[in-house]
Amino acid sequence: MSRFNPRFARHWASTALCSVIALHATGVLAADITVTPPAGGGFVIKGSAGQERMRVQGTGEVFVPGLPSTGTSSNLTCYDSGTGQLTKCQPGVGSGATGATGATGATGPAGATGPTGATGASGTGATGATGATGVTGPTGVTGATGANGTTGVTGPAGATGVTGPAGVTGATGANGATGVTGAAGATGVTGPAGVTGATGPAGVTGATGPAGVTGATGANGATGVTGPQGAQGPQGIQGIQGNTGATGPAGATGPTGATGNTGATGPAGPTGSVGTLTTATNTIPCVNGQATTVTATCSSGNAVSGGCSTADPLQNYLGNAIRSGTNAWACTYSCVGTPQIKAEAYCQ
Repeated sequence: MSRFNPRFARHWASTALCSVIALHATGVLAADITVTPPAGGGFVIKGSAGQERMRVQGTGEVFVPGLPSTGTSSNLTCYDSGTGQLTKCQPGVGSGATGATGATGATGPAGATGPTGATGASGTGATGATGATGVTGPTGVTGATGANGTTGVTGPAGATGVTGPAGVTGATGANGATGVTGAAGATGVTGPAGVTGATGPAGVTGATGPAGVTGATGANGATGVTGPQGAQGPQGIQGIQGNTGATGPAGATGPTGATGNTGATGPAGPTGSVGTLTTATNTIPCVNGQATTVTATCSSGNAVSGGCSTADPLQNYLGNAIRSGTNAWACTYSCVGTPQIKAEAYCQ
């Protein structure tokens, strides 16, 4: 065992620190002082009176016998109170009891957004303690109504009902009196003239035969080219009424005629009078952290329009400006602080 030179008694702590570093160093530097104790022994530093000040065992344990009798300080060191051995601190040592939660301070104004910092190295740190719940922010402005959803698919058509039996044909009624001639309708727009067809030869007029039984109505034939109008022949005798033929199929719809020209626009009527407007106002302080509504009411007449204003437009946001009644205009603000807010109703 090496003995300590009393000359260095006042500096034993510095020497001990250097020795501990030498025993625990992973590499040996050129200026290091290395002490290798014998097997089962250790490195001991003693005071001038021979009392042991520090011991470092060959197995790595470090003892400072005078540590339990030292004064207190704000630096944390874990050691055995009986032997003075330096030890690893138990989990939780060094963290005091959690103090009571302080009162929530007033919300400060939002600072300007700083530039984005460089991305740090990726690493998973220990999970920190959960912070206190922040103050609930003001209610946001109601969003716009979403678009209507698409129309659902049309259901299948129901089955066609059974056709009822045909009713009995009623007796032909007597001819009614001729009605009064109605007023002539407005003349429609003249359509474009069609191409004139070739004139066919006039046929020989045959003798009028007896009226035969009315046959079934044939299908509508294609419209032929219009020939020249012939002279009116003599009126024949009226034949007996034949049976009603079956209804033929409906002919194809003819083409739509060309659209007529748009008529000239009539002169504009005179502009009506707006009338006299009066203004009703109402001013109240904002309620901090809440949606606050101020209403201006017309003393006479109806509110035709209105306006809203605030003493602090940067902190207080206008959520609604509506005609809240026939004679009132209302403004709703999301308030931060207690500035004045005002509603104006324009009355008529």
